[in-house]
Amino acid sequence: MISRELVDSWMSELKKAWEAGDLDGALSLFSKTEAYYERPFKAGTTAEEIQAYWKDIVGLSDIRLTYSIVAVEGDTACVHWENWFRADESAKLDHLDGVFVIEFDGDRNCRVFRQWWFMEP
Repeated sequence: MISRELVDSWMSELKKAWEAGDLDGALSLFSKTEAYYERPFKAGTTAEEIQAYWKDIVGLSDIRLTYSIVAVEGDTACVHWENWFRADESAKLDHLDGVFVIEFDGDRNCRVFRQWWFMEP
């Protein structure tokens, strides 16, 4: 069983890495992840597949992430998040709005990670 405090701590680390464009910091949170769903029907299951999802944060600027924990039940957390960023210095500010569903293992590592998001037009 996990707590809201654990989820908040994990999300705080993700926020810190994401906003800093810290690829290694973000990937460290997924080092024990067995299934990472960027899209609903095919999970990334290797470190290389998960890294492929995150490699683009290095080139982003003006990154800001906010989140709120919606629910924690057993080993699973549901988190609503929003992210703003620029693909490059001259690009418009993009806005994503999404949900994470994170399953933790007995050692409090992310075991399964799922996300759904939409980009503001």
